[in-house]
Amino acid sequence: MRKILFVLFILICSFTANAQAPAQQWDEGTVYHTTGEVFTGLVSWAPPMKGQYPDGDQIFFKNSGSPDIFPIPYFKIKAFTMGRDSFVVSTNINLKNNPILLVEVDGPVCLYAAKIFKQGFPLLIGSGGGGGNFGMGLEVGTAIGRGVKTSYYFGKTPNTTTKLDKKNFVETMSTILADKPEVVAKIKDKTLRYGDMDALLKYYYTGKLPVNNEQQ
Repeated sequence: MRKILFVLFILICSFTANAQAPAQQWDEGTVYHTTGEVFTGLVSWAPPMKGQYPDGDQIFFKNSGSPDIFPIPYFKIKAFTMGRDSFVVSTNINLKNNPILLVEVDGPVCLYAAKIFKQGFPLLIGSGGGGGNFGMGLEVGTAIGRGVKTSYYFGKTPNTTTKLDKKNFVETMSTILADKPEVVAKIKDKTLRYGDMDALLKYYYTGKLPVNNEQQ
């Protein structure tokens, strides 16, 4: 009985992991190939799950109106755009598992975001019988810990990056966002902290603070 339960658990975990992968979406974009070629059409990329691509991360490209899809590995890409977002590919050895970086702030010192999809663990609810009869029901209700994990890096180029952390947050972000003194003031008076990156970037681009930060 334990063997059967274990096998079913493995099968359900595998099915759930595949079902939880980010759905493929397409946006207008441009791909800058390492050969110097430039391709404009539809681009698709989503933060990958750990180990999803044996040869490393990749994007998908197709010409508008064409059903043919072309996977392009990260090592053949210098940069690409997808909708309003711009991405670069880093050769930094510390980013070998997350070489595709979203450009959050483009300036003398840039801010980049590395994202990876956490598939999480399935939450199973089981029911079964006892005595001389065997009965069992398994249901996958949700997943614990799933979602996108974001880490931030900064540097003058994507190949010379340093990870943003609590120790260097105030100095680094004050430098990166120096063109908006009112934003820097919120960093230095600790209205916006290391854990408030989404709110900080929103404030930088829109001038609007979330309600909870305004009240601090």
